Amino acid sequence: MTLAHRVASIESALSPTQHVLRWLDEAHAYGDLESYVGSLLEADHPASPLDRLAREAERGARASQRGKRAEVVDRAIRSALRETVFRFELVMRLNVTAHELLEKETLIDAALSAHIALLTSEGRETRRRDPTYLQRFATLRDLPLLRVREMQTAEEARTIVEERYLDGHSALFPHAARAWEEQSRNTEMLAAMACRLAELDGVPAPGPPDAEAVSARVAQFLADFVEPAKSTALEKLGDGTQALGIATAWLRPRLAPVAADTGPAE
Repeated sequence: MTLAHRVASIESALSPTQHVLRWLDEAHAYGDLESYVGSLLEADHPASPLDRLAREAERGARASQRGKRAEVVDRAIRSALRETVFRFELVMRLNVTAHELLEKETLIDAALSAHIALLTSEGRETRRRDPTYLQRFATLRDLPLLRVREMQTAEEARTIVEERYLDGHSALFPHAARAWEEQSRNTEMLAAMACRLAELDGVPAPGPPDAEAVSARVAQFLADFVEPAKSTALEKLGDGTQALGIATAWLRPRLAPVAADTGPAE
């Protein structure tokens, strides 16, 4: 058996998840998403990684169903394509969402740091004469704690998704993963500083986080990661009706509060 045949045999035995993970290891070697995309564009004949994955998934499905009826082979190919394209879109969704959250957290941290510095800039006795000071500081102190939980729930949801669909493989490019760790530490440090300053000024300690609210937020992040990836994958595979159904179901709970606020006046 030639080397090409051996490689083809190995590829045909890979599952859709394994195809995507092999591509992801290659992409991660570039460090970040921008460098990876740049490498694709610099090639003499740029090729979409998704096209390559789809071809590999189709070949693998055909090989695994060799000798079976045409309709059985077609079902296997469609299933392999759905699973492969979905996982590719999921990886992209996780990276883009992480980038957006990091940008958001950086700005929020800067704003909260400035507010805390402004609130505590006057002398302690002057601050304590203000009857609204303790409540205002408690509210401000709770905001960094909320941001810590937001990053923790996003990371928990991402870990669940990676374990469920990527065999526990990290979807984030190495640079993004390091940036996430650094931002998490910065947000936690800001929250710890706010809590200590509040404690020194006699602000009552914060209550424990609402376990049900945290669980609901994790579930929301899960849906925000998975459902758009499913919808995009189905749309690319020509199943627009099902893609629209998934997108509508995902958007409906997010639009409901807006609809309630903007409903007709009585």
